[in-house]
Amino acid sequence: MSIKVTIEASPEDLPALIDALAAHGAEFSLRTASRSAEASAPSVLDPEVLALLRTRAASQYVDFFVSFVETEVRDHGAVAELGTEKTSYVKLYVPGPRRVGAYCYVRPDRTYLDFRLPLEAAEGCRFAAARNVQPDNAHPVRLPLTTADALPEAHGLARRAAEGAEAA
Repeated sequence: MSIKVTIEASPEDLPALIDALAAHGAEFSLRTASRSAEASAPSVLDPEVLALLRTRAASQYVDFFVSFVETEVRDHGAVAELGTEKTSYVKLYVPGPRRVGAYCYVRPDRTYLDFRLPLEAAEGCRFAAARNVQPDNAHPVRLPLTTADALPEAHGLARRAAEGAEAA
């Protein structure tokens, strides 16, 4: 018989909690998620970009889209811009004065990311797939961002697409 318990603890309380659980022979897995800390930390995103992500994504997917775009901007220096006024997407560009095509289109309203990659880039992917698109469509690789498990693959594809954009 196993019992599932959710415990909220501050980071400084975790070592003592882990020791207490281990001392009593508890089997447990530990995941950290500090929503209050995340909520209080200012976002690196432009307020309009953040608002689009939060209002256009379904509530169960908002955190995935915000996390993806924030990580691209904060950790990889991406430039995030709103799409046209008639559509609800975010374009991610490599930084710099030379503006090349966006390496990723973020579509929170449709729960996917489209990457500027060759079709073959989707081979071996768990979440992403190649789309049957017109030859002039530069974003044929699509990844549905509907689970946290897809985030590492999304960032890997984003890195490849950004490197391709920088080399263009």
